[in-house]
Amino acid sequence: MHRYGYFEQFDERTAQVYRFVEVALGWAYSFTANLIKKMVNAPARVLEIGPGTGVLANRLSGLGYHVVGVDVSMAMLKRGHGRFWRPDFINGGSWALPVIDDSFDVAVTVFTLHHWGDHESSMVNVVRVLKPGGVFIVVEADGDLFGRVISHSCTAKCLSYSARYFNSVTIRRRFPLIIAIAKEPRKELAKP
Repeated sequence: MHRYGYFEQFDERTAQVYRFVEVALGWAYSFTANLIKKMVNAPARVLEIGPGTGVLANRLSGLGYHVVGVDVSMAMLKRGHGRFWRPDFINGGSWALPVIDDSFDVAVTVFTLHHWGDHESSMVNVVRVLKPGGVFIVVEADGDLFGRVISHSCTAKCLSYSARYFNSVTIRRRFPLIIAIAKEPRKELAKP
């Protein structure tokens, strides 16, 4: 893993090891896919921010969603491209999403919000790319439950940051996860 400014970029070595992480976290990807199915019907457009090697993106594509994954790590994206043919993968970051305004019904991030660094520009970009009435879903390890034991986690306070950018934010817990579901983006906050 390399640090470039305020974000982390996983290298080839990390991408190779990530296959083991995918297996261990498969239940969380299934949970997230089912959550999206309950909220938005296929063939909705889904943006996954930080798809890594594309496990969730591939599951959602298999369910009939049109999925685009944006990740800063070329090594992770190459692994996804090599394994899955349906999702589209783009190199980019949350703070400058290289996609068209108002083009997604759902934006989702799983175990990656804690990597974002500059939440302000990232949240503005999430709001910008969501359609009016869109949904933003965040799934993380519950930092309130695990504290410093798991450094790659978020707390309810961390997730409540999105409340400024959406008209409705619900925070849920499902052991060992903490989930934020933000609805109705405040589009006026995405204007330059």
